[in-house]
Amino acid sequence: MKKTEGVVTKIVSNLYTVYSDGAYYDAAARGRLRLNPRSVTVGDRVVLTEDSGAFVIDSVLPRRNELQRPFVANVDTAFIVIAKEPKPDLLLTDKIILNCFREGVRPVLVYNKCELAGEGEISALERAYSFMKVIAVSAKERRGFGALEEEVSGKTVCLAGQSAVGKTSLMNAVLDLDLKTDGLSAKIKRGKNTTRHVEIYPALGGQVMDTCGFSMLTLVNIPSDELKYYYEDFMKFSGGCKFTACNHVSEPDCAVKKAVASGDIDAGRYERYLQIYNELTESEKHRY
Repeated sequence: MKKTEGVVTKIVSNLYTVYSDGAYYDAAARGRLRLNPRSVTVGDRVVLTEDSGAFVIDSVLPRRNELQRPFVANVDTAFIVIAKEPKPDLLLTDKIILNCFREGVRPVLVYNKCELAGEGEISALERAYSFMKVIAVSAKERRGFGALEEEVSGKTVCLAGQSAVGKTSLMNAVLDLDLKTDGLSAKIKRGKNTTRHVEIYPALGGQVMDTCGFSMLTLVNIPSDELKYYYEDFMKFSGGCKFTACNHVSEPDCAVKKAVASGDIDAGRYERYLQIYNELTESEKHRY
């Protein structure tokens, strides 16, 4: 029996596509791996065994990181895609960013369909998210692809975000593919999810994961009193707080709240921080 290492690029109905040494192989997984649906995911490095022309995943090599929604592994960068329509869900965006920081993934905010943006909309986002890279792109007009290529080259990149923000259209434009897309529901301006599975495509000197959209918000797995450490834009002011352990919520003489009042920290981002903090504290009450 011959053994080789490869990367899982697609999973559909317990059939795994594995890329190894310039070729793609369809493989099954050993029974013990099939028992847990999270044993093998897209992005995993795996050991394949070939026996009489059939391939089987024997084991999964240790993951560098993993993201839960979408569930993928060994990601370098996450493109968090938003657009003018549907209205950007910045609470979801902030939760994805938190998960990225927690897992050591570089988040990049990608404003797709930038030709539709109103005056000042993108610059306002750049100010609110000044701690990370913001790229304005247009799949329709093929704008901003140079900046995307710089972020993809040599890396494994995951696309995440709401449905119908144009992730699949962006994939089609960047990779010259013909993946199925749907627009917005005319009645409710809500995205229709067309991506049914996660798949990796070679692109721009790296790899890009096309992922499903999101239909619900989930809590990040971070203790509430540690949440503040994941906000780089807060950290440069927190040294001025009266209390060392200030959570920037109800404490007096909080330098972060003063920075919000002065406009040095985006007020909307701070309000979403409070919402996430409250969700975490409520979850902790029920947990214990």
